[in-house]
Amino acid sequence: MFWNVTDLNFVRFNNMYRRAFLQSVAGVPLVQLDQPASFERDVLDWLGTVPGVLVGVVKDGKPGWVKGLGLAKVEEKVAVGPETIFHAASLSKQVTAYAAFALKLDLDRTLVSYVDDLKDPVARTVTVRHVLSHSSGFPNWRSKEGEELVPKFPPGTKFQYSGEGFFYLQRILEKVSGKSICELVEDLVFRPLGMASSCMAWRPEWMGRVAWPYDSKGVLRPNWDRPPRVLRGYAQKAGERFESWKYERYSAVVKEVGGTMLPNGIVPNAAASMVTSGADYVKFLAAAMRNPVLTKEETRINENLGWGLGWGVERVGNREFLWQWGDNGGFKHIVFAEPGRGEGIFVFTNGDAGAKVYRQIVKSVSGVEHPAFAWL
Repeated sequence: MFWNVTDLNFVRFNNMYRRAFLQSVAGVPLVQLDQPASFERDVLDWLGTVPGVLVGVVKDGKPGWVKGLGLAKVEEKVAVGPETIFHAASLSKQVTAYAAFALKLDLDRTLVSYVDDLKDPVARTVTVRHVLSHSSGFPNWRSKEGEELVPKFPPGTKFQYSGEGFFYLQRILEKVSGKSICELVEDLVFRPLGMASSCMAWRPEWMGRVAWPYDSKGVLRPNWDRPPRVLRGYAQKAGERFESWKYERYSAVVKEVGGTMLPNGIVPNAAASMVTSGADYVKFLAAAMRNPVLTKEETRINENLGWGLGWGVERVGNREFLWQWGDNGGFKHIVFAEPGRGEGIFVFTNGDAGAKVYRQIVKSVSGVEHPAFAWL
């Protein structure tokens, strides 16, 4: 059985049942029913300094319900709802991987065979597969402008999370398709899935629907929208369409306006700059779960965790989950999916203390003590 869509009836296991469940997880759905009506009040109590939370589920391989609680903007008492737009942070990476599959990239070709911009001989052996499985050896993000992108170990030999790899993949996607990353993802992901409130860089016309980010004390984080706002303003004055800019253009403009030339500071960014609503993301999650190769582990992290082609892979008992976390300033998110059962759950929050909130929600909903939480 599954939750009631209208009143957010999550399941809440008592301690005795939870202990028994953790000893034998087989047969219990990731997402369950019969949650006491007090659950919404509990979630609001858990929020603490986090203004708002959005929870969505996939059921039977299809988009389920999406529920918002708390505030998207404290100062104006704007409530979180299914159409509230959140910065997705690293949940952008799975959308990028989806686009790579849709474009039918050869995953075992080297990056430089697509875009020849790496000098280091080991870096020149990195493949698209290495990028998707976070086994390229590249750092998460470089800290110095002009620093060469060099793997810290032989590609494919172990795990190291890397946003740099996904930003390089962004350039490959643009080169192969002839389109900008914004146009490509719109054509291959957002439009086919009916995700009308999603894009790879925040849009100012959506300001009234955006969840604003808050720090660990519940204070609004300043200038959170500056990079895309500045670039879009530049494009407008130049009579250009921002969504059509490719790497050569948006990187040049970032330099011209005095921004950092490090990939982590460049927008759009296939690793972290997507914005989306819960009503949109639940559609994406349902579609992404249908790819049968995602649960194949490419890189081992520990006995319970590994990484596949764009997604983390987690093993609990005889079950396999896909997962990813999101962690940008003021936005903390989590997503778990169990493709074998056609179930998924995601939690978006707009506060730096959001990890505690999403962990409590996922544990209460499923009863599973996900090993991913201990690793994060």
